[in-house]
Amino acid sequence: MIGGVVGYQYAVDNLCPSCTIGRMRANGIKVARGMGHEDAIRRAAERQGVDFSDESSYDSGDFPKTITTQQAKTELTELPNDERGEISDERCDNCGKWLVLGEKSPSEPALTRYVRDSYELPHALAKQIATELRKWGLSHPEFIKEENARQAAAMYPHDFVMTEFRGNPQQVVMFPTPQADGDTCLHCEKPWEEHTFTCGTCGIDIPATDRHRHEIPIKGQRKLPMVVAP
Repeated sequence: MIGGVVGYQYAVDNLCPSCTIGRMRANGIKVARGMGHEDAIRRAAERQGVDFSDESSYDSGDFPKTITTQQAKTELTELPNDERGEISDERCDNCGKWLVLGEKSPSEPALTRYVRDSYELPHALAKQIATELRKWGLSHPEFIKEENARQAAAMYPHDFVMTEFRGNPQQVVMFPTPQADGDTCLHCEKPWEEHTFTCGTCGIDIPATDRHRHEIPIKGQRKLPMVVAP
């Protein structure tokens, strides 16, 4: 058998070892306690008259078949731009635990904190990114690459931020606008022109290259002509 056993196919479900044994017991199959799942299930097979070493000799609806590390795969079908991907793991259909990792995905708040701290993002933007990554199927930090987080960041309005080392001794200085041609945003790695910003006056999302104006009356003065909103 290639690779370690991380789960089992039992009828229509792919299950982690604990859920497999629980399902077997619920179906009236005796499974010994106090030993590893492979040995316990193998002994249960012997008592049931199942040739566990030859999985082609029985149906998974009658007795579990093994899932190895190499077999655990999940296709990613919700990536942007109709892209397709794959992660080398899959979830237990009963408890949601990842078979290879042996644990569940973190909660959305926990994933938000991971994204925020790992990629130096504002909390509000990190929360939007974490939500998007979960939609894509990337709900565990183990599966997330920096390019995924930056790609998701580019989908939402956010402030342009870039940094430079300046001064003597040198210090990191942050700027809200490009300082030279080719400068990109720290959050999404996109140029300023490809950003969308949220107007602080009306709350509308505006592409960086679009003109957006408001009339701003000032108390005690005549009505001023249109001025560019901040």
